[in-house]
Amino acid sequence: MVVRSNVTWNTMITGYCTQRERAKEYARDALALFWDMLVGVGGVKPTDTTMVCVLSAASQLGVLESGACIHGYIEKTVRVPENDVFIGTGLVDMYSKCGCLASALSVFRRMNERNVLTWTAMLTGLAIHGRGKEALELLDTMGAYGVKPNAVTFTSLLSACCHVGLVEEGLDLFDKMRSKFGVIPVMQHYGCMVDLLGRAGYLKEAYELIIGMRIEPDAILWRSLLSSCKIHGDVAMGEKVGKLLLQLKLEKIAANLTVRSEDYVALSNVYATAERWEDVELVREEMKVKGIENKPGRSSVQTMNNYLLDAL
Repeated sequence: MVVRSNVTWNTMITGYCTQRERAKEYARDALALFWDMLVGVGGVKPTDTTMVCVLSAASQLGVLESGACIHGYIEKTVRVPENDVFIGTGLVDMYSKCGCLASALSVFRRMNERNVLTWTAMLTGLAIHGRGKEALELLDTMGAYGVKPNAVTFTSLLSACCHVGLVEEGLDLFDKMRSKFGVIPVMQHYGCMVDLLGRAGYLKEAYELIIGMRIEPDAILWRSLLSSCKIHGDVAMGEKVGKLLLQLKLEKIAANLTVRSEDYVALSNVYATAERWEDVELVREEMKVKGIENKPGRSSVQTMNNYLLDAL
């Protein structure tokens, strides 16, 4: 295309940023296209939507220098980013995820308007930087400003607690989301809690949480707990969870569970950790009887020349 209009540039950049598959690869393309647009001729300028998109791309990639340059460009174009709730939120999210919490807090405090996404971005930023107590305090402040946290807010917060191992803060949040804020836990919230407790070695507590759920647990929860049992070497709990996962009746939980080779392999690995080789062999024999094949894992490695190499 010889002539690229404002619409063309901004549509392409936005398109790259909204791709969910190979998100990081497209995020790099979006940033590259953004810089090309700025240095090109014709006076083409990014829209506010484009600015939010490229901030998100910088956030995904964790490239602080690019994010800061975008921030500088916004300020030079006679716009005050703190006056736009969407751009301001994008900056808070970018700085938080790029490791510059001080800048995220600075933008957040100067913003004239904050919506639930803004608060969620700042809360998550505090949590992933290990400042869980401050996140809980900010959660209370959020209500004072008339903004109510939603299910997404708590998913982000619990995920952040899981990421940095904040068990007490995570338990406190999980309790408050229903008792104080009236947010009913859904599968994603339970998944965060099972992962958080399991990683920290609270396997019994994770098991009891699943058993006490008011909604039917899916296979992912049990697989997460089974993985934690292997990591912590708890064979007794691993055996209980593994057998439960394999014996659940499909008709009881509809389409939520499919028996996969990974489930058998996970249980086999728990036995192998305890050197219970006879039980390992029994699991393998059961797989053969049921015609379940152990499919090899697959991974990709990106080289310096951007070639993707697949390995089995």
